[in-house]
Amino acid sequence: MAGAEGRSSVREQPTIVCRCMDKTQEDLIKSLQMAIRMFGPEALEFENYRRLATATTGFCQGRGCLSLVQRVFASEMKKMGIEFGMDEIQFRVRSPLQPVPLGLFARRSLEEV
Repeated sequence: MAGAEGRSSVREQPTIVCRCMDKTQEDLIKSLQMAIRMFGPEALEFENYRRLATATTGFCQGRGCLSLVQRVFASEMKKMGIEFGMDEIQFRVRSPLQPVPLGLFARRSLEEV
């Protein structure tokens, strides 16, 4: 292949951080930039950011991607000169008020309950 030296034929794939909501690292960085314009860098809280980015709000409720989203957030804030430790980021997991047995959904009528 003449002239192909130095060129890569493999396209770099985006890094998916939140699989439930199909959010890439680039998506999260763009959402952070938008959140900073809305709230300002000093007033921005992780809770507001994750809701705006819709990351950690999918089926797993952040159980699969929370730490990755936190790392992207902390890394980008650090680039702006704002230090965020992982222990400073508060996250509230919403659990069900009362667990429901799956067998309840298999019943034919409410009288069987």
